Amino acid sequence: MDESNGTNRKRAGDEDVFYGYLNSSSAELDGNVKLEEMEPLTKAQDDGNLNGNNNISLTSKIPNGSKKCEDFEEILEVVGSQGRFQKILLYAVLCPIVTVSPFLVLNTVFMWDVPDHSCHVPGRDPDMSIEEWKNLTLPWELGPDQQWRHSQCKMFENVTSGKEIKCQFGWDFDKTDYESTIPSEYEWVCDNDFYATDCFTWGSFGSAIGTILFGIMADKYGRKPTFFMACFVNVLFKTVSLFLAHRYMVYKTLQFLGGFAFPALFSMPALISAEVSGTTYRSWIYAVTWMIWVVGNSLIPFVAMVCRTWFIFGCVAAVPGFFLFLYIWMVDESPRWLISVDKTERAIQIILKIARTNGKQVDPDVIDRMVQELAAKQKKEAEGQNFGVWTLFSKFQLAKNTVMLITAWTMNALLYYGVTLNSTHMAGNTFVNYFLLSIIELPGGWLAGKLVETTGRRWTQAAFFLLCTLSCLLCAVAVAYPNSSVIVIIGALGIKFGVTVASLVVYLQGTEIFPTMLRSTGSGLASTVSSCVGIFGPYIVYSGTVHVSFPYAILCVCSFIGLLAATCLPETFRQPLPESIQDANKFGKGQKFWSYLPQQQESGSDVKKKGSMCEKF
Repeated sequence: MDESNGTNRKRAGDEDVFYGYLNSSSAELDGNVKLEEMEPLTKAQDDGNLNGNNNISLTSKIPNGSKKCEDFEEILEVVGSQGRFQKILLYAVLCPIVTVSPFLVLNTVFMWDVPDHSCHVPGRDPDMSIEEWKNLTLPWELGPDQQWRHSQCKMFENVTSGKEIKCQFGWDFDKTDYESTIPSEYEWVCDNDFYATDCFTWGSFGSAIGTILFGIMADKYGRKPTFFMACFVNVLFKTVSLFLAHRYMVYKTLQFLGGFAFPALFSMPALISAEVSGTTYRSWIYAVTWMIWVVGNSLIPFVAMVCRTWFIFGCVAAVPGFFLFLYIWMVDESPRWLISVDKTERAIQIILKIARTNGKQVDPDVIDRMVQELAAKQKKEAEGQNFGVWTLFSKFQLAKNTVMLITAWTMNALLYYGVTLNSTHMAGNTFVNYFLLSIIELPGGWLAGKLVETTGRRWTQAAFFLLCTLSCLLCAVAVAYPNSSVIVIIGALGIKFGVTVASLVVYLQGTEIFPTMLRSTGSGLASTVSSCVGIFGPYIVYSGTVHVSFPYAILCVCSFIGLLAATCLPETFRQPLPESIQDANKFGKGQKFWSYLPQQQESGSDVKKKGSMCEKF
C-alpha cells in the first residue's frame, strides 16, 4: 500500500496502474465533493494531479479496503462505455441489420393492398368507354367516405334490368399502382375482403407468441443465438409462403409462423448494443436504430413501385434476410447477460476485447475480480428466488412500472401500425403517402435522441402522445369532408412524427426499468401484450370500410390512454441500469408526479450525487 495517496498499486506491463479509492471517505474534491473511489489512473495521471477531473463513481467498500464492484456500469467506466467498440457495433453491425429488417416485416403492406375494383361484366362494345359501360352495368353505392361510387361487389343482372346480383365473372382491378397484388390475383375482395385483414391479424398473433418464446430464449440462452434464430424463422416461413399464396389457410398459417420472429429482429441487436454502452450512449443507440429503420422502411415503396407484381416484390424483399447470417461471426454475446447467468470466463474475454478495441489499458486480474464480484452479488441476490414473468409483479413499485410501461408500449404499437397500415387507404398516391409517413420518422428519431437527454424520458413521451391525440382528432374530423386530403395527410404525418418519438422513448425505458436477469423477459412481455392487443390493429383499419373517420377516432382514444400511462412512469434519465429486483423496485420511489428531472443516482447504490461531481458518459 502506498500510504501517500491511499491507493493499491499493481504492476501492469511497463507502467504502473493504480486501482482503489481514497481511504478517507471525507477526502474532498474542489472543496465540496467527497470521494470514496476512483477509476484506474495511469501513473502519469496520478503524478500530474489528482484533482477530481477523472472518472468517479461511488461504490461500497469491503472490509479489506479494496473496492467492490456493484454493477456493470463500473466495468464499462474502466473499459470504455462509448468508445470505438460501441461505435463499430452500432454503425458497422447494427445499422445494416436494421436497414433490411423492414423489408422482412412490412413488405406485406403492399403485397396485400387491395386496388380499386369493380365487377367484370363481359360484352362491352369496343366503341363504348369503360365509364359508360360501368354506368350501364353497375349500380351506385355510398362509400365509407360518404361519397357515391360504382359498386365494387354488385352488378345488374342485365343492362335492361334493375336487379342487383353479386359479381358473376370476377373483377376488374385498377392497375395504376400494381400489375398484381395477392388480393387482386386471388380475389380477396367482397365476400373475401377480410382475408388480408386476417393475415395481418395472424401475423400479429404469431408475434405475440414469438415474443414470449424468444424473450425466454434471450434470457436463458443469450441475445445472440436468439437473434439469429429469429432471422432463420422469418426468412424460412416468409419465403416459403410466396409459393403457397394460392392456398389461403396454408398461407395464413405461414404468416403466423413467420410472425414469431418480428420483435426479436428489431429488439435483440439494439439490446446487445445497449447493454455494452453507457447511460448516455444508450439513448443514441435507440435513436440511430430507429432512424436506420426509417431509411429501410422508406425504400420499401420505391422497390414495390418498380417491381409492380407481388411475387417479384416478395422475392426481392426476402433476399436481404439471407445476408444477415454473415454477421454471426461479428456479433458478440452481451457480457452483461453472461455475468447474470454466471458465465464469467466468456464475459471477461468480451470485456477485455472491448477494452482493447477502445484503446484502454486494463489489468485482466482487476477485470476478473470485478466480474467475479458482480456475479457473486447477483447470484447472492438471486438465491432462493425463482425468476419469471411473475417476478415483475412481485413488488408493488415494479408491478406498477411494468403495467404502465406495457400500456404505453401497446398504445405506441397500435398507433404506429394503425397509421402505417392505413396509408394505403388514404387519398392520393399510395407509394408517396407511405414514403412521407416513413421519412417523417427520420427527424422524429433524431429529435427523440436529443430530447431524451435534455428533457428526459417521461415528459418527452407524454408531450408526443399529446401530439398524436390532437393529430388523430384532426384526421377524424377532416377525413369526412371532400377535398380534405392535404389536411388528412398533414394530420397523419403528425401522428407518425409523434409516435416515432414516443416509441423510441418507450423502447429505451424498457431497457432501463427492468432488471438485468429479466430485461429481455420484461421487454418481451410488453411486446407480447402489445402484439396481442395489436391483433385488433388491422380491424381498426378495417373499420374504415364502415366510415372513414372510425380508424382515426379509435387511434385518438389509444393516444390519450398512452398519454396517461406515460405520465405515470418514473423518470429514468441517466439512472444506472437496475441489476437486481431490488434495484428495479426503487425506480420512481420518491418522485413526485409533477417533478421534472430526478436527482441522479450512483450505480449500484442509493447514494445521491453531491455538489459538482463529474461523471464520464
